[in-house]
Amino acid sequence: MDTRPARAVLHHVLAGRCRLDLGGAGPLDLTPGDLALLPTGAPHRLTAGPAGPPPDGSPADRPGASPPGAPPAEVRLVGGTEEEGARVLTVRAGYDPRGAPPLMAALPRALRLERRRVEGAPLLRETLGALAAPGRRAGPGDRLLALRVLETALVLAAPRPPDGPCAHPGIARALAAIEHRYAEPWTVVTLAREAGMGRSAFTAAFRAAVGTSPARHLTARRMREAARLLAGTGLPQSAVPARIGYRSRVGFHLAFRTAHGMTPGEYRAAAPRRI
Repeated sequence: MDTRPARAVLHHVLAGRCRLDLGGAGPLDLTPGDLALLPTGAPHRLTAGPAGPPPDGSPADRPGASPPGAPPAEVRLVGGTEEEGARVLTVRAGYDPRGAPPLMAALPRALRLERRRVEGAPLLRETLGALAAPGRRAGPGDRLLALRVLETALVLAAPRPPDGPCAHPGIARALAAIEHRYAEPWTVVTLAREAGMGRSAFTAAFRAAVGTSPARHLTARRMREAARLLAGTGLPQSAVPARIGYRSRVGFHLAFRTAHGMTPGEYRAAAPRRI
């Protein structure tokens, strides 16, 4: 079994137009604000366009092709001069394929997320903007920011299977509650009540549909929002726990460190400066 690190790649078009060609599949045409996500870093070519197929010998992005020490996020010019080319933010993050959900291998090689979807997701929009800020320098938190961008984009772009969470109305209601009302004092019992189910049946159905427990999914949502508040707003750090539904600051700090690998203060210090 191949246990080499896998790499997800995201291209976000800042200006101009691009064409992403995977070879053997129809190309993806990207306009300003769009992004393309390659969950497994499939070999591909990115050219200014659309202007027909990429020329022979044009460089390809391949899994593991980045030189050692390459930044996880960089803005680059694709296809010639400033007038002719496109400015693209490219984000990369490695992961261990042995620990990846089975869904990763079943996804299309490339997923497209339109500008309106990106702009409608505050956490994704603001983190992309921070990574693409003019004149910014790479920092110790970039690798973590890149991973969060890729995770958020994957959730938004991945097609939902017919038997996925939304096919179960009770689980769909619980997911919507977690997504939009994460600051409320939820427990497994109250989430089950929201779903109109008993606790045991709800927990089993939720795990089968989502792949994790209701409590873990709720914590992950709260931690994403905490990261957004710390990196993208001036909200005092002391106010963050209550804003996302934590009564205990100690509990919040422990959960944040487990999720992000650093304390809230370290995360805020490592985040790119807001413009």
